[in-house]
Amino acid sequence: MRLLLIDTCGDVGGVAVSEGETIAASETLPERGSSSALLPAVSRLLKEKGWTLAGLDGIGVVAGPGSFTGVRVGLAAAKGLCEAANLPLAAVSRLAVLVEATALEEGCVVLDAGRGEYYVRFVRQSEKAQDALCRREDLLARAEGNRVVIAEPKLVEVLASLSPELHLLSVGQALPVMLRVLQEGGSDVATTDANYVRGELDIYAKVPGALAKAGPV
Repeated sequence: MRLLLIDTCGDVGGVAVSEGETIAASETLPERGSSSALLPAVSRLLKEKGWTLAGLDGIGVVAGPGSFTGVRVGLAAAKGLCEAANLPLAAVSRLAVLVEATALEEGCVVLDAGRGEYYVRFVRQSEKAQDALCRREDLLARAEGNRVVIAEPKLVEVLASLSPELHLLSVGQALPVMLRVLQEGGSDVATTDANYVRGELDIYAKVPGALAKAGPV
């Protein structure tokens, strides 16, 4: 199975092509420059491998949470390419990728959401994992004593009391999750939307200490 992988959620994005469970080639996108650099990078990778868009078996995209603009850029490109070449789509959560990449079985993964809030996915054997928006005080209380994994160096000091593990993500690390989504039928190209997690923010704001849940599992 040959796939195109796209991730423009963070400060630095990436594009890759894979064959089976192996990343065949990849390219890092310039910081804050994903919008103009994305499609040229896709063209270069396909040319490098001698592949065509129509010859792919699907496209995977990290659909958030992350930078508002970055998430939209990557998802729009992935959906547009899928429609143009009639390819299946695998839209995955950035938090789910972090869980997979670190083999987390119990604990939580955390990304910065700005304004003193965090995108979090708690992993418990007794609970279904979901992406959530969490205030700092709630995160510190709920995550204390658990394994905590972060993907951004700036959170090392901010969440120092939780002794977080830093794991930097790359687009290739999303491949196992994307393959699983495709094997389960893929994401609907027409209706799949960005995973902002902030979709439930109004409810979250009305219930002090509550977690707002949204986005793909």
